[in-house]
This record gives sequence, structure tokens and C-alpha cells, in this order.
Amino acid sequence: MLRTAASALSVLLFTLPLQAQSNWNFDRAATQIAFVGHRFGAVVTNGRFEHYDGTFAIDFDHPEKSRIKVTLDTASIKAGSALVDGFITGASMLDSARFPTATFVSDSVIRTGERGLDIRGRLTIKGMTHPFQVSVMIDGDVDGARHGDALPFHASGSFLRPVYDIGRDVNIVDDQIDIEIRGRLAR
Repeated sequence: MLRTAASALSVLLFTLPLQAQSNWNFDRAATQIAFVGHRFGAVVTNGRFEHYDGTFAIDFDHPEKSRIKVTLDTASIKAGSALVDGFITGASMLDSARFPTATFVSDSVIRTGERGLDIRGRLTIKGMTHPFQVSVMIDGDVDGARHGDALPFHASGSFLRPVYDIGRDVNIVDDQIDIEIRGRLAR
């Protein structure tokens, strides 16, 4: 009886279709999410988010089926000094007390080359949601990642501060803020 049940389970497992998507998360030891603000082309502020989370359902064969969600803790900014950190997380900028997270959720993932992806979705900051585009370049071996190896990558996107009511009275930084991620995904 036990042998029959084991045989039936074995047949069931080997005849089910393999799921194409695999689930990944940020490798925190190897990932940094940063922001950069310019003024007349020169970098005037930059920093990183210390606390973040991400879930990635990746389909290597059909990227358009992939789904991505990244959440940033807006109070976890480190920009070089407590004074600057406090200003950026304060009410006139990110207002972290009222809006503790910023979130990106993908709507579409399109391959743009052998190792490139164009990810379009929605970015929510301060309770306001707008379209957002991320360009991704895979830095590692995709075939190795298919078999469980970590997946190094870098990604970037930009948004305009006024769209999210960030620092309307601040004129020391241009309106465009760049987000840059260098990291690695792991299972």
C-alpha cells in the first residue's frame, strides 16, 4: 500500500508541468538602493535606503510574465549627516512620519537585449501613484541563475519631485531624482 502511494506520488510529481517563474529576493549583503539629486548637472545630494524589501517572480523564458514589487522604508535614508537625513525624511520632502513607505509594482517586463530589461510599473510616494520606468541590466550568468545561482544586476530610473509633492520650495536640487540599484537577487 505504501509502495503504491509512493509510486502514485512519483508519477504525479514528474508529470506536472514545471512552473516557469521562480521567486527571488534581494541579497541584502550585496544590494544597495541609492538616490541622486543634481543641480545644473552636478551631484548635490545622494544617499541610500537602509531598509527595503523586494519580491521578484522571474520567468527567464517569458520575461513578460515576471512580476516585481519593491518597498522602501522612507525613514531609513542615509545621506551623510543626521541633519540632511532629517530634512529629506521631514514633512516638506518625503514626510516619512505620515508616509513610511514608497512602493514600486511592475505592470510589464520587456526584454531589451540579451541582458537588458525594461520594467514599467507604478511608483507610489507620499500616497501618490504615477507611472515609473526602470532600466535593468543583468550582470551575471542567466543560465546559472536558472539553476539557482545568485543574479547580479544594476537598475536605474528617475522621477520628478513635484509630481509627488516633494520639496516644492526646495531649489537647491533639480526636479529630477535618480534611483540607482546595484545588487544581487537570491532565492
